[in-house]
Amino acid sequence: MFLNRLSGTFKRYATVVWQLVVTDLMVFRSSIVGSVIDTGILTFLTVGTMTYIFPLLGMTQDYGPFVAWSAIPSAGIFEIFGFAMVLLSDIRGERSISSRLILPIPTYLVFVAKAYAYACRALINVVAAAGVGVVVLLVGGRFSAEYFSFWKFGVAVGCILLFVGFFTLFVVSLIKDVYRLNSVWKRVLSPMHYFGGAQFSWKTAVVFLPAFGYLSLLNPVLYLNEGIHAATLNPEQFLNFWLCCGVMLLMTVLFGVMGIKRLKKQLQWV
Repeated sequence: MFLNRLSGTFKRYATVVWQLVVTDLMVFRSSIVGSVIDTGILTFLTVGTMTYIFPLLGMTQDYGPFVAWSAIPSAGIFEIFGFAMVLLSDIRGERSISSRLILPIPTYLVFVAKAYAYACRALINVVAAAGVGVVVLLVGGRFSAEYFSFWKFGVAVGCILLFVGFFTLFVVSLIKDVYRLNSVWKRVLSPMHYFGGAQFSWKTAVVFLPAFGYLSLLNPVLYLNEGIHAATLNPEQFLNFWLCCGVMLLMTVLFGVMGIKRLKKQLQWV
């Protein structure tokens, strides 16, 4: 009897959450094409430059594939700015989200649905970045599937998307108004990205300056890049794949819990 009741409650909650996710995705629908084009152009320029021009200046030819796979976490991280702006405008303005907080589900699930919607939306950009990056590598014969693990790649992408979704909630909870979002991007998100293994591996950082390398382990974005690289390139050159996935999931839960608690408090809906 208890299990049947629990199962029924779970199904009701899951149905409402799914409907909220679909609703948000419908809102995002109008911006998908433009966002994919933007991601494709940025990936093409970045990967093309690093793959075919930088080697002429003495850069190793392995750098192109490295940057190509880095484009996947980057595509997700760059979407946080747009997601945060929309949610921040609502919470600090019209507060249309308040109508969702009276639905017959725990209030935290409203924000969980938001995070899932962001993850699903970011998937489109991640696929675009991966597709363009692979094509650019194939054109010049720089693509290699020697170390590529499809299932590890899928697991890494899933962890990255979940992190992006819930980290967005945390970022929004830190900002008082839309005008400060740009400062957070430049002071927090950009340094996390540039020092997070998108342009160099963790082992390279340790060789360059051990203190910097070990300090960078505190940067959650590092594990996004190291994880995707360990799934697609020589894993011996990067942090352990399962360690990266574990940290990504841990950080997802941590930032998600903190972000949701702070947002509920700010909305005075505890």
